[in-house]
Amino acid sequence: MKLFDKVRDGDKRIIVLFGFIKIKYTKNKHNDKIPYKFGSVGDGVVFCGGLVLDNPQNVFIGNNVLLGTSLTICAIGKVMIGNNVSFGPNITIWSANHNYLSPSELPYDDNVIKKTVTIENNVWIGAHVKICPGVTIHEGAVIAMGAVVTKDVPKCAVVGGNPAKILKYRDKKNYEKLVNDESFYNFSKISV
Repeated sequence: MKLFDKVRDGDKRIIVLFGFIKIKYTKNKHNDKIPYKFGSVGDGVVFCGGLVLDNPQNVFIGNNVLLGTSLTICAIGKVMIGNNVSFGPNITIWSANHNYLSPSELPYDDNVIKKTVTIENNVWIGAHVKICPGVTIHEGAVIAMGAVVTKDVPKCAVVGGNPAKILKYRDKKNYEKLVNDESFYNFSKISV
Protein backbone atom coordinates (compact mmCIF):
# COMPACT_ATOMS: atom_id res chain seq x y z
CA MET A 1 0.00 0.00 0.00
CA LYS A 2 1.49 3.35 -1.05
CA LEU A 3 0.36 5.17 2.10
CA PHE A 4 2.39 2.89 4.34
CA ASP A 5 5.45 3.26 2.07
CA LYS A 6 5.27 7.02 2.52
CA VAL A 7 4.61 6.93 6.25
CA ARG A 8 7.04 4.29 7.45
CA ASP A 9 9.00 2.33 4.87
CA GLY A 10 6.29 -0.30 4.39
CA ASP A 11 5.77 -1.00 8.10
CA LYS A 12 2.16 -2.14 8.55
CA ARG A 13 2.08 -1.27 12.29
CA ILE A 14 0.24 1.93 11.42
CA ILE A 15 -3.53 1.76 11.19
CA VAL A 16 -5.46 4.23 9.02
CA LEU A 17 -9.16 4.10 9.82
CA PHE A 18 -10.54 6.50 7.24
CA GLY A 19 -9.83 9.69 5.38
CA PHE A 20 -6.66 11.10 3.92
CA ILE A 21 -3.17 12.09 4.94
CA LYS A 22 -1.74 15.20 3.30
CA ILE A 23 1.98 15.70 3.72
CA LYS A 24 3.96 18.72 2.61
CA TYR A 25 7.43 20.12 3.03
CA THR A 26 8.40 23.74 3.43
CA LYS A 27 10.26 24.76 0.31
CA ASN A 28 13.98 25.06 0.87
CA LYS A 29 17.23 24.22 -0.86
CA HIS A 30 17.49 20.86 0.95
CA ASN A 31 14.11 19.34 -0.07
CA ASP A 32 15.71 16.88 -2.48
CA LYS A 33 17.55 15.26 0.47
CA ILE A 34 14.56 14.95 2.83
CA PRO A 35 12.93 11.48 3.01
CA TYR A 36 9.16 11.35 2.52
CA LYS A 37 8.38 10.03 6.00
CA PHE A 38 8.01 10.94 9.67
CA GLY A 39 11.00 11.43 11.95
CA SER A 40 9.77 8.27 13.70
CA VAL A 41 6.50 6.44 14.33
CA GLY A 42 6.05 3.83 17.07
CA ASP A 43 3.84 0.74 17.22
CA GLY A 44 0.03 0.89 17.31
CA VAL A 45 -0.37 4.43 15.95
CA VAL A 46 -3.91 5.05 14.72
CA PHE A 47 -4.61 7.77 12.12
CA CYS A 48 -8.31 8.69 12.03
CA GLY A 49 -8.15 10.68 8.80
CA GLY A 50 -7.76 14.22 7.63
CA LEU A 51 -4.18 14.49 8.90
CA VAL A 52 -2.32 17.50 7.48
CA LEU A 53 1.44 17.68 8.11
CA ASP A 54 4.02 20.30 7.31
CA ASN A 55 7.54 18.83 7.50
CA PRO A 56 6.73 15.29 8.74
CA GLN A 57 10.44 14.53 9.13
CA ASN A 58 10.29 16.73 12.26
CA VAL A 59 7.40 14.73 13.82
CA PHE A 60 8.32 11.97 16.27
CA ILE A 61 5.44 9.76 17.49
CA GLY A 62 5.63 7.16 20.27
CA ASN A 63 3.66 3.93 20.72
CA ASN A 64 -0.12 3.53 21.06
CA VAL A 65 -1.12 6.99 19.85
CA LEU A 66 -4.55 7.99 18.52
CA LEU A 67 -4.38 10.87 16.01
CA GLY A 68 -7.93 12.21 15.71
CA THR A 69 -9.75 13.42 12.63
CA SER A 70 -8.57 16.68 11.02
CA LEU A 71 -5.31 16.98 12.95
CA THR A 72 -2.99 19.70 11.61
CA ILE A 73 0.67 19.69 12.60
CA CYS A 74 3.04 22.45 11.50
CA ALA A 75 6.41 20.86 12.26
CA ILE A 76 8.81 23.48 10.95
CA GLY A 77 10.20 23.13 14.49
CA LYS A 78 10.07 19.64 16.04
CA VAL A 79 6.92 18.01 17.41
CA MET A 80 7.60 15.22 19.92
CA ILE A 81 4.65 12.98 20.90
CA GLY A 82 5.07 10.37 23.66
CA ASN A 83 3.35 7.03 24.26
CA ASN A 84 -0.35 6.48 25.01
CA VAL A 85 -1.46 9.89 23.77
CA SER A 86 -5.00 10.55 22.51
CA PHE A 87 -5.83 13.45 20.18
CA GLY A 88 -9.47 14.39 19.64
CA PRO A 89 -10.70 15.86 16.34
CA ASN A 90 -9.77 19.24 14.85
CA ILE A 91 -6.54 19.89 16.75
CA THR A 92 -3.80 22.26 15.58
CA ILE A 93 -0.18 22.02 16.71
CA TRP A 94 2.20 24.80 15.62
CA SER A 95 5.98 24.72 16.19
CA ALA A 96 7.11 27.96 14.54
CA ASN A 97 6.24 31.64 14.46
CA HIS A 98 7.11 34.73 12.46
CA ASN A 99 9.40 37.44 13.81
CA TYR A 100 7.04 40.26 14.69
CA LEU A 101 8.86 41.77 17.69
CA SER A 102 11.75 43.34 15.78
CA PRO A 103 11.10 42.66 12.11
CA SER A 104 12.79 44.29 9.15
CA GLU A 105 9.38 44.40 7.40
CA LEU A 106 5.76 44.64 8.49
CA PRO A 107 3.75 42.82 9.70
CA TYR A 108 6.72 40.41 10.06
CA ASP A 109 9.86 39.42 8.17
CA ASP A 110 11.28 36.19 6.70
CA ASN A 111 12.85 35.11 9.98
CA VAL A 112 11.06 31.98 11.24
CA ILE A 113 11.36 31.25 14.95
CA LYS A 114 11.30 27.48 15.54
CA LYS A 115 10.20 26.11 18.93
CA THR A 116 9.75 22.43 19.74
CA VAL A 117 6.36 21.23 20.96
CA THR A 118 6.60 18.26 23.35
CA ILE A 119 3.65 16.13 24.40
CA GLU A 120 4.74 13.60 27.00
CA ASN A 121 3.26 10.16 27.79
CA ASN A 122 -0.35 9.45 28.76
CA VAL A 123 -1.80 12.79 27.66
CA TRP A 124 -5.41 13.26 26.51
CA ILE A 125 -6.05 16.23 24.22
CA GLY A 126 -9.71 17.04 23.61
CA ALA A 127 -11.42 18.32 20.47
CA HIS A 128 -10.63 21.71 18.89
CA VAL A 129 -7.46 22.31 20.94
CA LYS A 130 -4.73 24.67 19.70
CA ILE A 131 -1.14 24.14 20.88
CA CYS A 132 1.33 27.02 20.43
CA PRO A 133 5.06 26.85 19.62
CA GLY A 134 7.44 25.92 22.42
CA VAL A 135 4.84 24.31 24.70
CA THR A 136 5.53 21.17 26.75
CA ILE A 137 2.53 19.20 27.93
CA HIS A 138 3.81 17.04 30.75
CA GLU A 139 2.80 13.45 31.36
CA GLY A 140 -0.72 12.57 32.42
CA ALA A 141 -2.18 15.98 31.55
CA VAL A 142 -5.69 16.44 30.17
CA ILE A 143 -6.39 19.31 27.78
CA ALA A 144 -10.09 20.27 27.72
CA MET A 145 -12.04 20.79 24.52
CA GLY A 146 -11.37 24.14 22.84
CA ALA A 147 -8.35 25.04 24.97
CA VAL A 148 -5.60 27.25 23.55
CA VAL A 149 -2.36 26.04 25.14
CA THR A 150 0.14 28.92 25.23
CA LYS A 151 2.43 27.74 28.04
CA ASP A 152 3.68 24.52 29.62
CA VAL A 153 1.17 22.23 31.31
CA PRO A 154 2.27 20.50 34.55
CA LYS A 155 2.13 16.75 35.17
CA CYS A 156 -1.45 15.46 35.67
CA ALA A 157 -2.96 18.95 35.27
CA VAL A 158 -6.39 19.38 33.69
CA VAL A 159 -6.41 22.64 31.73
CA GLY A 160 -9.01 24.52 29.71
CA GLY A 161 -9.89 27.92 28.30
CA ASN A 162 -8.24 30.58 26.15
CA PRO A 163 -5.52 30.89 27.19
CA ALA A 164 -5.56 27.51 28.93
CA LYS A 165 -5.42 27.63 32.72
CA ILE A 166 -5.20 24.87 35.30
CA LEU A 167 -8.71 23.79 36.34
CA LYS A 168 -7.69 20.93 38.63
CA TYR A 169 -5.35 17.93 38.83
CA ARG A 170 -5.91 14.24 38.18
CA ASP A 171 -5.59 11.88 41.15
CA LYS A 172 -1.78 11.52 41.03
CA LYS A 173 -1.76 8.42 43.26
CA ASN A 174 -4.17 6.61 40.94
CA TYR A 175 -2.24 7.87 37.90
CA GLU A 176 1.05 6.44 39.24
CA LYS A 177 -0.65 3.11 40.04
CA LEU A 178 -2.00 2.82 36.48
CA VAL A 179 1.42 3.68 35.01
CA ASN A 180 3.16 1.12 37.27
CA ASP A 181 0.56 -1.54 36.36
CA GLU A 182 0.99 -0.63 32.65
CA SER A 183 -2.78 -0.13 32.33
CA PHE A 184 -3.00 1.76 29.04
CA TYR A 185 -5.98 1.99 26.70
CA ASN A 186 -5.24 0.14 23.42
CA PHE A 187 -6.18 2.59 20.64
CA SER A 188 -5.68 0.01 17.89
CA LYS A 189 -8.86 -1.80 19.03
CA ILE A 190 -10.98 1.18 17.94
CA SER A 191 -13.21 0.42 14.96
CA VAL A 192 -15.19 2.72 12.72
